[in-house]
Amino acid sequence: MNALLGSVGLVVSLAGALAGIAQYAWGIRRRSPTAIRAAGGFVVLVAVGALLSTFAMQRALLTHDFSIAYVAENSSRETPLLYQITGMWSSLAGSILLWALILSLYLALVVYRSRKREADRSLAWTMLIGLVVAAYFFALMLHSANPFVTLAHAPVDGQGPNPLLQDYPLVAFHPPMLYLGYVGFTIPFAFGISSLITGRTDQDFARETRYWALVAWVFLTLGIFLGAWWSYRVLGWGGYWAWDPVENAAFLPWLCGTAYIHSALSAKRGGNLRIWNVALLISTFALTILGTFFTRSGVLQSVHAFSGSKLGPDLIAFFALVTLGSLALVAWRVPLLRSAGMPALLERDGAYVLNNLLFAAFALVVLIGTTFPLLAQAVTGQVVSVGPPFFNSFTAPLALVMLFGMTVAPYLGGRRTAVAGLVDALFVPAAIALVVVLVAILAGLRDKGVIGAYGMAAFAMAGTGKQMLRRLRRGGGRSLGSMGGLVAHMGVAIVAVALATSTAFGTRGEIKLTPFGTAYFHGHRFTYDGVATKVTPARTSLLASITIDGSGPYHPAISQFGTNTQVVGTPSVKVGLTEDVYITLDSPPQTATGPVLIGVVVEPLVSWLWIGGAVMGLGGALGVAAALRRRRASPRKHAVAPEPDPLTIEENA
Repeated sequence: MNALLGSVGLVVSLAGALAGIAQYAWGIRRRSPTAIRAAGGFVVLVAVGALLSTFAMQRALLTHDFSIAYVAENSSRETPLLYQITGMWSSLAGSILLWALILSLYLALVVYRSRKREADRSLAWTMLIGLVVAAYFFALMLHSANPFVTLAHAPVDGQGPNPLLQDYPLVAFHPPMLYLGYVGFTIPFAFGISSLITGRTDQDFARETRYWALVAWVFLTLGIFLGAWWSYRVLGWGGYWAWDPVENAAFLPWLCGTAYIHSALSAKRGGNLRIWNVALLISTFALTILGTFFTRSGVLQSVHAFSGSKLGPDLIAFFALVTLGSLALVAWRVPLLRSAGMPALLERDGAYVLNNLLFAAFALVVLIGTTFPLLAQAVTGQVVSVGPPFFNSFTAPLALVMLFGMTVAPYLGGRRTAVAGLVDALFVPAAIALVVVLVAILAGLRDKGVIGAYGMAAFAMAGTGKQMLRRLRRGGGRSLGSMGGLVAHMGVAIVAVALATSTAFGTRGEIKLTPFGTAYFHGHRFTYDGVATKVTPARTSLLASITIDGSGPYHPAISQFGTNTQVVGTPSVKVGLTEDVYITLDSPPQTATGPVLIGVVVEPLVSWLWIGGAVMGLGGALGVAAALRRRRASPRKHAVAPEPDPLTIEENA
């Protein structure tokens, strides 16, 4: 029943997507507002089919329908309820279903948001392109990644999820949040391709594109930080970012998407960075497809990646189609997108150009480091790796320049800004940064990178804080949108301090403890009170009881889940605003009175990494709220947004 219901949902969604594509194409061809308006019903049908398939999958997981192979492989009768639900995105086919569900809901939201101008031909092209992407993913599930394949003989019990995916509740939040961002960038991509096809570059269309990019950016930002937090709390290594290829797969579209959000402000204010904006939209979406190839083709070995997949050829072919097709459209529309000239560096548009170049360089470094092992293996047959030293050596200087740029840019005007005025405006932030650098040197710091990070972060915090106070005094409640960007910049500065401090001053080691014995590490006192075995239907755990500085106890553990023979270590963390004390059970006692080996990592200011990420997300959310408020304040303007005639565009182009 569940398999049939889910398969019907996939077929309904694919049929709805194909019918919607045909209906939108017919309406565009005939220039028929009625036909275009009717096509919105097919978008709703796509979403209904996706919801039906999702309902069937969740019902199968919750009722232990092991006749479905996916359920048998990713759930069991002993799996706790939360991890039964999250089992839907615990493996390949289910994660593709989540992708398709989110995309279909996004498309339905676009139709709803644009219901007062749904007969707009530019919007029709946008929806047609979005439905093409949706049709691809639904066809992918019906062909190569079907989550509803059934077994001839259903097992009595299932295997259960991967142990790492049922060891911490963040698995319920990180993947959906990441997908909301990752998949969400399909919408601004569709708007961008629509603008290329129709030649529409007016500010209303650009504003709508930026709105959806900002929505996706907020989710992707939060998803990346939740992923770092999940890695920190689950994997037992005491870190949160290792430049893992799958981490990079999410970071690459974030870089391009962030560059677009800044660059689009130029078009919004009448600037001339249109070709940059379109290129960034295309790059962001193409990198989401490339990242999907990395994580779901089996070409990469990572704790985050799905292995043994047959999707590689399908995904790389779609990536090539998207990239080559988009480049062909850009080449066709170059005369329309060509800028009037290169803006001066000391004006707002010049700052956006520099911002784009820095983000592009950053993304290029990450892309080269991520793909080089694959290319080297394909050419030489040798397995090579690119580690953190490569990424850090190139990205750290770029990050410092970007901190400087994001602080200076809000002080620039639409025309060339006088150097003297700029120096005067930034004198106090620069003085604060200089004091911070001198204090760091006097305190004994010698690492130039860390000193530079502290100085530039202080400059960014002071400069951004000054701008926030100025805009609050000047704009009052009307400054919500501009304040959102500044809040996000403040979050970036907080993250910079947390990254520099935790990376440079984190300390790790091991201590051996006997029962009721005490040991000291990096100024902290650890007391071992023994071990206990905890047995639940889902897992069997050996927990050590450790008191840290008189507080606790904390329980680092090693666990075995169900019938899975893999043993998983679970760290325990004493969380603080100044530092975390992170402990793992590295070697359990051999006898009841034997010693244990405890791994210890002291991470200063690491909690501020999560706080900074939340502040960045808050800044983006303020920008989204400001856009919604502007739309409600001028509904008539948006409802009748002007649309150029394609024939006139062709003549002018």
